[in-house]
Amino acid sequence: MCSTASFGGNSCGSRDEEMIKRKTQKRRDVCFKCKTGDPFVVIRQGDPFCGTCFDTHVIHKFRQGLGKTKILYPGDKLLVNVSGNVSSLAMLRLLATGYDTASHKKITADPKIVVVDDSFMFDSGESPVPAILREVERVPDMPRQVFVVPFQLVFLSNFRERCNEFYEGNKDRKIVDFNEMRVDFEKLADSARNTFSNIETVSAREDIHRSLRLQILSTLAGILHSTKIMMSDTSTDLAARLLSSVAVGRGANLPHETQYLDNRLPGVTFINCMREFTPKECAYYLRRLGVAPITVLTHSTLLDPIVGSVNRLTDTFISGLQATFPSTISTVMKTSAKLQPMSNCSRNCDVCLLPIIQREADVTDKMSELDLEDKLCNGCVIALSECEQDVREIVPKSSNVKAILDEFLIS
Repeated sequence: MCSTASFGGNSCGSRDEEMIKRKTQKRRDVCFKCKTGDPFVVIRQGDPFCGTCFDTHVIHKFRQGLGKTKILYPGDKLLVNVSGNVSSLAMLRLLATGYDTASHKKITADPKIVVVDDSFMFDSGESPVPAILREVERVPDMPRQVFVVPFQLVFLSNFRERCNEFYEGNKDRKIVDFNEMRVDFEKLADSARNTFSNIETVSAREDIHRSLRLQILSTLAGILHSTKIMMSDTSTDLAARLLSSVAVGRGANLPHETQYLDNRLPGVTFINCMREFTPKECAYYLRRLGVAPITVLTHSTLLDPIVGSVNRLTDTFISGLQATFPSTISTVMKTSAKLQPMSNCSRNCDVCLLPIIQREADVTDKMSELDLEDKLCNGCVIALSECEQDVREIVPKSSNVKAILDEFLIS
C-alpha cells in the first residue's frame, strides 16, 4: 500500500478522489459535447449540454426513432395527437424539424393535427384549445390541417357516421372544428359527466377516459384513411403505465401499452415517438424555443398523489426512484422492449381496443350475465365494474371504431 500519508502527504486514494472531483467540476463548466459552449442543461449526471448541442441531441433522438422503425412513407396521412401538455408541444416542434427545407432527410408524410377537447369534464372554466391552436400556427415549415374534436362526441350513438358526414362537407378547410356539428353538445356533456361521476375510483375514471380518447383518434383515423397515429407519452409516462397496468388488470397487454409501435388494431399503428424522452428534456426544449406551457387538467390533477389514481401514484413512485437512481426509467423501458404481444387473441376490446386475452371463469360468467362476453378485456371489466350505471349503456356507444376500420381495410 502507498504510505505517503505517513509522511504528512495525501494518500493515492485521496489524490485520485480529488482528481475525479476536479475533472467532474471541469466538465460541468463547459458543454459535454462541443467542449466550448456554456452549459444550458444537465441531462444525465455529469453531462451538461450547451443550447446548440442540446437542440441537435433531441432532434437526432427523435429522428433516430422514426428512422429505425421505418414507419413513415411518402404520402402517409399521419395523425398527430396534440393535447397541449409539454410532451405533445415538444413532439409537434420536433416533427416540424423534419419538414424544414434544410433537413437532411425530410419527412414526406402528410400531418393531420388532432386536438381532443375534454376541458368540460374538469370545470376548468377555460378550454386549452385556443392556446393550442396559437402554438400550432407558430410552428414553421410544416404543412398542417387541424381537427378539433369535442370529447363528448364519443357518446353519440352514430358518432362515426355523423363525423364522417361533417368531414366530407368541410374537408378543404384549414381548421375542421367538429364543435360546429348540429348536435346537442350540452346533452352529450351531461351524459359524459354522469357516466364518469358514476365511476367510483379515480383510477377507473382515468383508464376509461384514456380508452375513449383512443376511440376518438382511431375513428378519426378511419375517416381520414390514416394508418398512423402519433402519441406523445414520454418514458416516464410509459414506465409508470407499465407498472400500473399490472395493478389494473392489463398485464397481458404490456407490449401494446409501452413499446415504440403499438399495433393493437390491424391497419392502424400508434407511434410512441417520445418514448425515449424525459419530461425534463421536453420542458427545456420548449424553453429553448420560447414556447410557454399550457395547463391541461386530468382527473387526478388537483388530488394528492397518495389518494389519487394508481397511475399517478406509480408515476410519483418511479419519479422518486429516478431522482435517486438515474437509470431506473431506462431500465424499465429496456425491459419492456423485450416483451412480446400474445398471439392467441380472437378480437379486440370494444372500449380500450386492446386484444382480449383468455379470462378466468368468474369474470367470464359476470360478462355473460350482462351479454358482454368477449366484448371487454380484463382491464375494462375491472374499471367498468366500479360504475354504478348499467355497463351496457357505455359499451355500445364506444364500439363504432371496429366497423369503420373494417370498412377501411376492405376498401
